[in-house]
Amino acid sequence: MKKWTIAFAAALGAISGGALVKKVWLEKYRAQKEELGDSNRERDLLYTWLLLEQKGANPGEYFAAHGFRTIGIMGLNREGRRFYETLKDREEVTAAYAVELDNFSAVHEHMTVYRLGDDPLPSADCIVICDLARVPEKQEALRREFTGEIVTLTEVLAWLLEAHQVKPWDGAIKDWPPREP
Repeated sequence: MKKWTIAFAAALGAISGGALVKKVWLEKYRAQKEELGDSNRERDLLYTWLLLEQKGANPGEYFAAHGFRTIGIMGLNREGRRFYETLKDREEVTAAYAVELDNFSAVHEHMTVYRLGDDPLPSADCIVICDLARVPEKQEALRREFTGEIVTLTEVLAWLLEAHQVKPWDGAIKDWPPREP
């Protein structure tokens, strides 16, 4: 009887150990899948932005068409800093400040960086979310603190594709922009 008890305990231990290993690997797989999705969105956005620049489009057109004169930039990542650089010498729109939700160490040499939830946001016509990850969460957090218009960089570039009639046969990515997950 003692042999059966030991064998049974060993079998249960193996099963529970296998379940734990499976859970760890599934979590790792999900994290890698999310990172890959973020990388693909970033690649497609940057390709689209480059294509639009080659066609002579600039993001300032979007803001002029919608009557936005001052904007805030949420996310001082690569895209946010590049977005600022494209707008800084434009007459149509002024990037007045930056906003961060979870990167509290972000600084910028030409703009004040406000911490969402900690600092009251100054008035602006619009805030552009330049982050590509967790966008719905960031939109919701902004809505609690900001009463103006909130758009994403993806929406701005999609509008420019339409305004300049850039189609897949011109090099645009088919079915871009993707829907938010």
